[in-house]
Formats: sequence, C-alpha cells, structure tokens
Amino acid sequence: MANFPYRIGRWAFRRRRPVSGLWLGALMLAVLAMSGTDSQKVFELLEERR
Repeated sequence: MANFPYRIGRWAFRRRRPVSGLWLGALMLAVLAMSGTDSQKVFELLEERR
C-alpha cells in the first residue's frame, strides 16, 4: 500500500517542472473560475462607491 504513494512521489520528483506547471495551471484556472462569484461582485461594488 505504501508503495503506490512512493511511486507517485518519485514520478513527480523526476518530472518537477511539468508537475509544477500543472499545479500552476490548476491554480490559475481556479482563480479564473472564482471571478463572477458573489464576493467578486461585492469587491466591484465597493470599487464603484469609492
């Protein structure tokens, strides 16, 4: 059972740059997906009132 996480970790370490790029891309998609949410609308409303 512990062999599987070890293999995943070893694979990710050997391919650090592509894995880092995937994580960065996922983070960017998450941030883009958050635009248009209720909190974003509140921030926009506060900016308009300044």
